[in-house]
Amino acid sequence: MHLGLRTSKKHWEKVDLAIDLNRNHNLPDVTDLLGNLNNARKAAAYGDVEQPDLDAEDLAAEIERYVDAVAALLGDDHE
Repeated sequence: MHLGLRTSKKHWEKVDLAIDLNRNHNLPDVTDLLGNLNNARKAAAYGDVEQPDLDAEDLAAEIERYVDAVAALLGDDHE
């Protein structure tokens, strides 16, 4: 647990946490990313939703930006 926040395995709680991190800690908004990844998972596992149009390089770049922002936040917070 960092920043006094708990994680969750539930998709909607992850989205709520991402919103909180964006608003209160200026992390990039990844709510669309989380939704697209969840829909890709559901499309592959259940076939109940349409597969989102995802580009691997774009996904990797967005994830890298987020990881870098989290590292900077935790570095600033824990120095």
